[in-house]
Amino acid sequence: MAILPTGALLNNINSELADNNAGNISAYDVRHNMVDIVESITQIVASGDFDAETPFSGSNVRAKIVNNQNGFFVAESGILFPNATAVNNGKQYEPYPGPFGINHNDLAGLTLGDPHTQYLPRNGGRVMQNNLGLGNNWINASGNSTLSSDNRGLRFQYVSSTKENINVGSETTFVFNTDNSKLATSKGVAKAWINFNGSGNIVVRDSYNIAQIERISGSAGKFKITFASGVLANNNYVVVANSNSRSDFDSPEDFNVNTVGTVARVGDDAASLRSVTFCVLNDAGQYVDAAVNDIVVFGREKGATSGVQPTVIN
Repeated sequence: MAILPTGALLNNINSELADNNAGNISAYDVRHNMVDIVESITQIVASGDFDAETPFSGSNVRAKIVNNQNGFFVAESGILFPNATAVNNGKQYEPYPGPFGINHNDLAGLTLGDPHTQYLPRNGGRVMQNNLGLGNNWINASGNSTLSSDNRGLRFQYVSSTKENINVGSETTFVFNTDNSKLATSKGVAKAWINFNGSGNIVVRDSYNIAQIERISGSAGKFKITFASGVLANNNYVVVANSNSRSDFDSPEDFNVNTVGTVARVGDDAASLRSVTFCVLNDAGQYVDAAVNDIVVFGREKGATSGVQPTVIN
């Protein structure tokens, strides 16, 4: 008996096991061809010559599980994918570990170029391409560290579909590199101001957070200035006022010595807006109109706390 290639086996079968019309087939002929097939099949399969000599065609190759018994393909020398153009020329020596078995740091090309365009690079090499929503989170230097970073830095607060607030943390101070000056609160910023001409018809040159200015009962030198809603928390604000020009910025000497009174402060932002009177008296005690009038108001806005009060010594 012999181990024969596929072609030799086929030739022997065709020649020795021909049509049996003449009765020339012996038991030996049948037996030795069957034995040759049994002895040769392992060699044929092991040869791996499936492209020409013993090709697989027309169906998949499967290792099925039968009666709970496994049928593995043991690829000790690896697997070759001839049509692949990837790394290792299509050769695979280790099994694919699955999506949950790959360590991200083991991937190739992590630091080459900018492959993850959905992320913002740490080196600042690419700017944002759209709006960024941060929810109720804080932006600061520490981030989500072991120490609580809440109430430090900036936080965006949703108010409505058309309005948002930027919250500055109570542990945050603005430091200006220009002169190292600091700003921890906006209470030192003017909440409202106005510059107007009160000589003749009132003309407002410029203003901020002023809702209305009116002449009181048509009298000379008497005005009522009404603030916009919510600008001030109460009527205990500080007013800095001036009125002394006879005409519009004509010359350094074109002024009268006037006194401004800002006494009547009414309103509560509920039944009526808050307002203050602006009355001008000259040296003779007469109410007069002036061409240049200034008023600046400092105070707490609605919702702001007063902070530490000064010590009073009588």
